[in-house]
Amino acid sequence: MKRQFFMAPAKGGGILGQAPKKEEIEKALHPGEGLPGGGQLEIRMEVSSEHPDPDVLEVARRFKSYNLESWHSEWMRVAEKNEELAAGFEREQRKVTAHEFYRRAAHFYRQALVYMPESDPRMLPTYDRLKQMFDRAWSLVSPPFERVQIPYEGHVLDALFYPARGKPGARFPVVYNYAGADGILLRGDEGGAGANQYVRRGMSFIDVDGNGGTLRLKKLYAPADSERVAKAVIDYLIRRPDVDLNRIAIHGSSMGGYSAPRCATAEKRIKAVAVWSGAYSLREDIFDYYPPIQDRLRWLIGARDLAEARKKIAEFTLEGRADRIECPLLVGY
Repeated sequence: MKRQFFMAPAKGGGILGQAPKKEEIEKALHPGEGLPGGGQLEIRMEVSSEHPDPDVLEVARRFKSYNLESWHSEWMRVAEKNEELAAGFEREQRKVTAHEFYRRAAHFYRQALVYMPESDPRMLPTYDRLKQMFDRAWSLVSPPFERVQIPYEGHVLDALFYPARGKPGARFPVVYNYAGADGILLRGDEGGAGANQYVRRGMSFIDVDGNGGTLRLKKLYAPADSERVAKAVIDYLIRRPDVDLNRIAIHGSSMGGYSAPRCATAEKRIKAVAVWSGAYSLREDIFDYYPPIQDRLRWLIGARDLAEARKKIAEFTLEGRADRIECPLLVGY
């Protein structure tokens, strides 16, 4: 049986179909100019007709490619549906099921939110809905994490610490997640940023808010010298009695593929680094290479316009610093 996949719509329309011709792909996939997220606003590049989640499949069927309004409205629709279902299960005292549907709602609100610019008046209300769903979900069952607050240069960074399972009183290795450009701490998907994969393997995990409430509510922008953030996080970790001080690692993806190695150039308490989508220079590797994401990066680094952003993002480089990384470094793509 020949498999069928969701693709960017080819000439003639249709949601399910065979792979389009090369010229149709070029036409459909590359005109992302002026769109927040650019080519990322195409769910069907990731979702096939065999995806197990009916709500995600429904979004894929209804969604208009590269259309931010459609992206937001379709994810909001399934988020609100799951929120309503969760509330019904909660009224019936079905706490575990309600928890699962509140988490689904949180995940879908995050999807609706993730590519919205700061100028969109719906951005903060959508973030608030995400937070409400996350908090409600974990009020019904015991969470696998501790909510912590980390002092950082006169501010506070919110974080979730997932402790390793093991002998009480023992110290465990810990992995620090340095989020990318789309990183939002409050997630509805399982484990959040891969926490479960580490915890199951005897490691603790700390997920620190970078671009969620930190950016949207506190207006703390991403620094080029990300080791400043790492210092604050590791200062917190070494005060914990359950952390092995000699086994602190960091991982990052997307924009974190620059930030995590940059942390290791100066913060020698980091003993291992793993990244995917590693970036040596954010200006060359991301900003200039992929123009549709430029305005988003402008916001993340706190620049007023694209001209200032291009100048400022030149500081986000490992040039002259990469040789200071002394610990093992794994780079994947």
